Amino acid sequence: MKKGSYLSILIVILKDNMSSKGESLSYYDYEKLLERAYANLPKKAFLERKERFRVPPPEVLISGKRTFITNFKHIADMLNREPRLLLRYLLKELAAPGELTEDSAVIQGEIAPRTIASLLNRFVKSYVICPVCRSPDTLLIKERKIMYLKCMACGATSPVRPF
Repeated sequence: MKKGSYLSILIVILKDNMSSKGESLSYYDYEKLLERAYANLPKKAFLERKERFRVPPPEVLISGKRTFITNFKHIADMLNREPRLLLRYLLKELAAPGELTEDSAVIQGEIAPRTIASLLNRFVKSYVICPVCRSPDTLLIKERKIMYLKCMACGATSPVRPF
């Protein structure tokens, strides 16, 4: 739950408590009510949210004029996407040729590891994370020429830009 929803629930509870005690809400200003509501919130509501979804950083090796991403299959498995789909996105964004080997990807050209990491983050934000509930449990569905992101957590279907 978000902090705002806790707050609205607590304000309703405070109103009920004050009316049962014979107090009126007009004697309280907003700041006092806000402080009182935060005092009644559980402490875990303010703790930093821990993410269960983390993309492993790409292990990039540059050898001559080729760039190898050695943990590419592991990254694709974590994202729940086919490796060839993820590679197609990277190659299109980099405008470079490449191929998929067993567990790694080979891209023609010297690509900085920071560039690959930023492209992976952009892929995750656009094609993995649900825009409605922020869950990573999604499927990428293509119907005709339109791609959709279907969330398995909230059931939302959002169109995404095809690549």
